[in-house]
Amino acid sequence: METNFVGLKYESTYFPKTFGGRTYHYITAIPLEVGDLVIAPTSYGEKIARVSEINVPEFKIMSIKAKLKLITEKIDKQKYIQEDKISKEAA
Repeated sequence: METNFVGLKYESTYFPKTFGGRTYHYITAIPLEVGDLVIAPTSYGEKIARVSEINVPEFKIMSIKAKLKLITEKIDKQKYIQEDKISKEAA
């Protein structure tokens, strides 16, 4: 069963273009695949993040579901990795 819950890993502050650490869950209104790069809203502003999980089962995030933030923008992975430019992909 597909859901619109995804898991993300934020870009490292110290090692740009690397993604690691714990997984943070979000809800999304756009179709995403594992490996896609997105702009994720956080308590400290927006961060670049990589999708590490898609279709996360609702039971896994039930306790935090009301607090989930929304992912609305996907960025062009190739331009970001190769040229260091944040270019939003068209829907």
